[in-house]
Amino acid sequence: MKNSKNLSLILLFFFYSLILISQANHQINDYKESETFRKMSEFKNTNLDSLLFYSDKGELSSNPCEKLIALIAKAYYHYRKNEIEKCKKVIDKTIQKVDSLLNINPKNICFTKIKLSTLNRLFWIHKNSEEYQKAYKNLLSMSDFLDNVKNKNFDGFDYFVNIENSKALIKKDLNQEEEAKSILIKIIKKVDQKINRENDFYDQQNLTHVKANTLYLLGQTYMALNKKTKKEYLLDSASICFEKAYNSAKKIIPPHPDSKLIYQFRKADILITKKEYKEALKLIDSLILPKNMDDIDYESEIYFYKTLIFNGLNKYDSIIYSAKKSLENNNLKGSRLITIYDILSNEYNRINELDSAIKYSKLTLKEFNFSKENKQRTYQLLYDNDLEKITELNNTIIEKEKKKNLTTTILYTLILVIISSFFLFKRKKYKKEISQKSDELEITIVNAKKDLEKEKSQSNKTIEKSKVNYNIEAQLEKKILDQLKQVEVNQAYLKHDFSINTIAEKVNTNSTYVSFVYNKHYDVPFKQYYTQKKIEYAVDLIKNKEYYKKYSIEGLANIVGYTNASAFSRAFKKYMNISPSEYIKNLSK
Repeated sequence: MKNSKNLSLILLFFFYSLILISQANHQINDYKESETFRKMSEFKNTNLDSLLFYSDKGELSSNPCEKLIALIAKAYYHYRKNEIEKCKKVIDKTIQKVDSLLNINPKNICFTKIKLSTLNRLFWIHKNSEEYQKAYKNLLSMSDFLDNVKNKNFDGFDYFVNIENSKALIKKDLNQEEEAKSILIKIIKKVDQKINRENDFYDQQNLTHVKANTLYLLGQTYMALNKKTKKEYLLDSASICFEKAYNSAKKIIPPHPDSKLIYQFRKADILITKKEYKEALKLIDSLILPKNMDDIDYESEIYFYKTLIFNGLNKYDSIIYSAKKSLENNNLKGSRLITIYDILSNEYNRINELDSAIKYSKLTLKEFNFSKENKQRTYQLLYDNDLEKITELNNTIIEKEKKKNLTTTILYTLILVIISSFFLFKRKKYKKEISQKSDELEITIVNAKKDLEKEKSQSNKTIEKSKVNYNIEAQLEKKILDQLKQVEVNQAYLKHDFSINTIAEKVNTNSTYVSFVYNKHYDVPFKQYYTQKKIEYAVDLIKNKEYYKKYSIEGLANIVGYTNASAFSRAFKKYMNISPSEYIKNLSK
C-alpha cells in the first residue's frame, strides 16, 4: 500500500532532507566529488531505485565522508518508501559512525554537517508522526551540537535557520502562532540579507531552499492565525507566502518534480478554509500527478481533500465514497485519521445509520486516546472539530440507539402478550412452554438494557479528559519556581522577547515542564498573568511619574515589552476598561 503522507509537512521535509547530499563537497577540503556522489545527487528526487544502488556503492568508498553521505542517501530512500523503522536504523548507524569520527577529528566540516543532518532527519520523522516530545529532544540535541561546533570555517547559518524554523513550527502547533510568526519574519529578513551578499551559486541555491521552506511555514502560520481569529486578510497573507515559496522552489536546480502539486494543495487548503468548496473541487480535479513518484500515494491524498470538500458541500454519497477510499490507505494516522472518522460518524448519524455512526465515533475516540497514551499531540483538524464535539456526537448516537432499543423492547413485549394470549386461549397445554419463553425473552430484554447501559458507561469513560502528569524531580521544580520569583524581582517580563521559553532556557529544561510547574502553582494562565504585570507596571509609571504622561503610546509600549502600540493599547483596555490615551487624559484633568 502506498503511503499518503501529510502534504502540509512533506514539502518542509523535502527542502531539508538532502541538503547535505547537494553540498557535501562545498567547504570540505579533504573530499573530492566522485561519480557516485554525483549520481546520488542526480537520482535523489527522480529515481529511488537508482539512488539506493549508488548509496550501496558509496558505502564501499574508502573516503569516510562519502560513506556517511551514502548512508544519509539510504536513510532518505527508506523514508520515501515509508520504511520508517529501517530509516531509523540507518540514521542510528550513521550517528554512531559520525560520533566516532568526530572524536578523532572534531573540526571536520563534512562530519559536522552529517551529524546535524541526521539529527534533523530524526526530528522530522518524529514530528511527522506527531511524537512531539521525541521531536523536541532531537531539536535540543541539534541546538546543543551546533553551539559547540568550534570551527571558524564552518558556516552554520542554514542549520541555525532550520532549528529556528522547527521551533516556530512547534510554537504554531502549540497555539503560539504570534511567536511563531515573529520568528519566521525575522528569519526571512536574515536570509534575504545573506542572499544579497552571497555570490557563490551553490550558496545561492542552498539559501533559496531555506527561504522557500520558511515562507511555506509562514503561510501555514497565517492559516493557523486565521483559524483562531477569523480574520480574512490572514488567508490572503498565507496565499502570498505559499506563492512566494513556490516561486523560490522553482529556482532550485534541479526543481523538485512535485513542488507545483504541493503548491496546488496549499491553494486548495485556502479555498476550503474560505468555504469556496466548488472552486476547491475544480482545482483538485485539475491536478496533474507527477511522473516517477510511485512512493507517494497522491490519489489517496486527493480523496482526503475531496472528503473535506464534499463534507462542505453536504454531498452524502460523495462524502462516504471519498472517505472510505481515503481509508484504504492503511498508513493513514493521527489527525487525518481522526478527521475522516469524525466526518463519517457525523454523516452516518445524520442519515440515521446508527450502527455505522457508533462504529466511527468509537474509532474517533480511540484515535484520540491512542495519541494521548503515546504522549503525542494531535494536530488541529482542518475544520472546527474538537474532542468536546466528538464526545457530544458520541453521546447523541448512544441516546438514539437507546431509544431505538426501547422501541424494539416495547414491540417485542406487545408481540409476546398477543402470542401468549392466543396460546392461552387456544391451547392451555402450552401454557408452561409459553411462560418459559416469556421469561427467557424478558431476561434477554433486561440483559440487553444492561449491556446498552454498560456500553454507554464505557464509552463515557473513554472520553474523559485527563491532564498529563509529568514526573518532574523536586529539584527541577524548585529551580523553576525560583526562576519565576526572579522574573518578578528583576521584572524580566518587561523584555520584548520574554516568554515561557525564557524561563526554560534559564533552568536548562523545556517549556512543557515549565508550563506544568507554573500551572501547578498559579491560578492564572502564564500569558495572562505577565500581561497583567506589564499593564500594572505601565499604570504605576503613568500615575506616579509625571513625565511618563508625556510619553507616546508607542514609547510606553516599548518600556513594558510591547513591539507595537496597538497590541499594548488592546491589552491596556482589556485590563483597565479604558484606552491608555484616555487614561492619561483623565489623570491630567
